[in-house]
Amino acid sequence: PVTAGGDPQQLRQLVTNLIGNAIKFTPQGGTVSVNLARDDAHRVVRLTVQDTGIGITQADLPKVFDRFY
Repeated sequence: PVTAGGDPQQLRQLVTNLIGNAIKFTPQGGTVSVNLARDDAHRVVRLTVQDTGIGITQADLPKVFDRFY
């Protein structure tokens, strides 16, 4: 079994935000995919959200981890 560390409410909010933004910014007819995979070598799980939406501008990339940006 794999145990994810962190506050359950914050993890839930993180996943909700990632998937919600992917859906919100992907045009009709686009795709959103969500993948959860174990990485036993690094003892982590990886959540990947991919979409065919508009993406994030180069100028905004350094700010994606800033709270409330």
